[in-house]
Amino acid sequence: MIKALITILVKLVEAKLEKAGVETLILKNKNYITVAKQIWDMVDENFRISQSIEEKVSSKIDTFNLALLKEFPELKQDDIDKLRQSVAGSVNAGKQAVLDNSTILKQLQEKNDKLALENTDLKNKLANINAQSTVVNTVQETVA
Repeated sequence: MIKALITILVKLVEAKLEKAGVETLILKNKNYITVAKQIWDMVDENFRISQSIEEKVSSKIDTFNLALLKEFPELKQDDIDKLRQSVAGSVNAGKQAVLDNSTILKQLQEKNDKLALENTDLKNKLANINAQSTVVNTVQETVA
């Protein structure tokens, strides 16, 4: 009888310890996610304006990873990647249009670069035509 009672008490204590460990783990994970969201918001604010989409995305990821690692040095890169994906998924849930806009923005940047080169080329051609026109006018005035 006493042995059975002791066995039940041991199991009860083990269950409470296990529950406490799980609760601690859950609270720590909530803390990771909460801090990760705060870091995400900070990084998002810092990188609101950037030269190009590629710089913006790569710099944002690197900055987020470094800030999270500084806050939680015990995390591995895989953990950081999972936290980043989790936070990005929840933060960007309604931002499909933003992703589409970033693709459009990249295309517009490429088109703008192409048009700038074409504009420079056309200005050079126009300058050559004007130079030739001046020579032709000078020759005609000389002949006349």
